[in-house]
Amino acid sequence: MAAAPTTLFIEPFAGMAGDMLLAALLDLKDPRFSIDDLRWLANALVPGEAVIEAETAWRGSLSGLCLTVRTPESERSPHRYYGDLERLVAGAPISAAVKKRACSALWCIAVAEGRVHGCAPEEIHFHEIGAVDSLVDICGAAFALDRLAVERVVATPPLVGSGTVRCAHGEMPVPVPAVAQMLRGVPHVIGGGGERLTPTGAALLLEFAESFEPPGAFVADSVGYGAGHRDPQTGPPNVLRVQLGRAALADNGAAVAWQLDCNLDDMTGEEIGFLVRAMRAGGALEVWTSAIDMKKDRPGTLVSALCREATRAALERIVFEHSTTLGVRWTRHERSECERVRFEVEVLGERVGALRRVRPGSTPNDKDLSFEYDDLARLATAKGLSLREVERLALRAALNAN
Repeated sequence: MAAAPTTLFIEPFAGMAGDMLLAALLDLKDPRFSIDDLRWLANALVPGEAVIEAETAWRGSLSGLCLTVRTPESERSPHRYYGDLERLVAGAPISAAVKKRACSALWCIAVAEGRVHGCAPEEIHFHEIGAVDSLVDICGAAFALDRLAVERVVATPPLVGSGTVRCAHGEMPVPVPAVAQMLRGVPHVIGGGGERLTPTGAALLLEFAESFEPPGAFVADSVGYGAGHRDPQTGPPNVLRVQLGRAALADNGAAVAWQLDCNLDDMTGEEIGFLVRAMRAGGALEVWTSAIDMKKDRPGTLVSALCREATRAALERIVFEHSTTLGVRWTRHERSECERVRFEVEVLGERVGALRRVRPGSTPNDKDLSFEYDDLARLATAKGLSLREVERLALRAALNAN
């Protein structure tokens, strides 16, 4: 029988900022992700610069964990480019998956700001978003999802706020232009008074969430609340709720998956590659291409993907946005899945990301273990070893740990 995917359900009913999501994830009180883990990450990103504190705060009739990240930049935000932030992330000893998610969220902001200001994303000066505390929020959220082995994220439409807000660019309408740009095609709710959804919060939602619909049948194992620093007297209490649990399976215990197919014969290889990357980033479980023959004996490409029910609409939008296809085909499948457990092992003093496959009715052994290639390659290069030697050390460490 397939294992139900571990699902994070985000409810931004009062809006969302990066620190609110991070606080809510800490408030789950899961031993796999604690404030000490967050402090380790912050020190890995910017050694000695960040002081992290958390306390319970009341917002209206609800309480939540309020997270504060203090740095020398807290009083005056620096001007950094996307490339500056990318280099900080790339230099941290975290898994390739965490780096990819964090950089994708940062790039989402850069693209939106670039469209607002009429320049390339690489030319954007990050203001508030360029500060170390925002970098910790974004990387911390990606790190938390990895540590908590989250396989699927869904959210309800976020409350964005109303009125105006003063920021580095002066007085701006709410949602601010970058957030409005990011939310194109995404359901959201206007209202609440003031700024409710920040650029960091919007980017994390877009990067993580497969859909903006409730998860349907759902079993929550833990619930966390993250409080914002503002305590507005109007609108809903400034609190974000997250629930970590398991999604429902099909009646026979199998996970339901949908396969998307479309035929393309008028796109370049580079364009198809861009489409495939966008589909993976948009929540596809798997994406693959096949060579086919099309009308008038032209060579073509069949692009296929598997996704959950909740991701169908978003994936279809991506295909129509980034390809020339006139239509897509959908096929329903029942998919038997092994449970996947993500963890880390220590090899030669460094952390290496690992994945354990759990087969129903079987005792895990070495063939059920795999390791993050980027972590192995980085360690092999640093220590002057072959990739296979480092993999054997990681395997020995994983087997000894279990």
